[in-house]
Amino acid sequence: MEKRIYKVAEIEETRKEAEELLSRSLDDEIKERMKAVIEAEAPIRKALLYKRVLNSFGLQKVGSRLLSLFEELSLTLSFPTTLDGDGEVVFHKEEKEDFFRPSPSSALRYSYQIPHQEGAACILYILETGDKPSLTKGELYRLFLSEMGWEKSGRAIEELFSYALKDKRIKRSGNGRFLK
Repeated sequence: MEKRIYKVAEIEETRKEAEELLSRSLDDEIKERMKAVIEAEAPIRKALLYKRVLNSFGLQKVGSRLLSLFEELSLTLSFPTTLDGDGEVVFHKEEKEDFFRPSPSSALRYSYQIPHQEGAACILYILETGDKPSLTKGELYRLFLSEMGWEKSGRAIEELFSYALKDKRIKRSGNGRFLK
């Protein structure tokens, strides 16, 4: 497993009204911005992808009409997607799931925006690089918080951690400890 720093796509911000996007005159620009975000930030949840693109137009909320437009346009892109818990995750064409990316404060990313595969990669990194042959769930959770750059725990982080523990690559002993 590998540790990388999460970087937010650098897209020139322009001011547009929602109606301008809905007029379909900006479809090519929307798709180009989607590609730029995917290339910089993938794997990325579709919800965060749409938020990044929407924010680049100076807009804050994806309403149902914009969501429909973004869904339609994303289907024309040739990036693989997979289901991940309660949403879809978009990948690079040749991307592997063998890394995680702590988010620096300049690249705010909430736990619910992080793919579960990335959470699992963090856990595997902890187990592979640690000096103990096994860890309790509590020890592993504290190290997970630290590696991901979070100072406080919360329900969404606990859900990400619990879902990530279900990854088939994570081994658990008969006494409940997690192994390298």
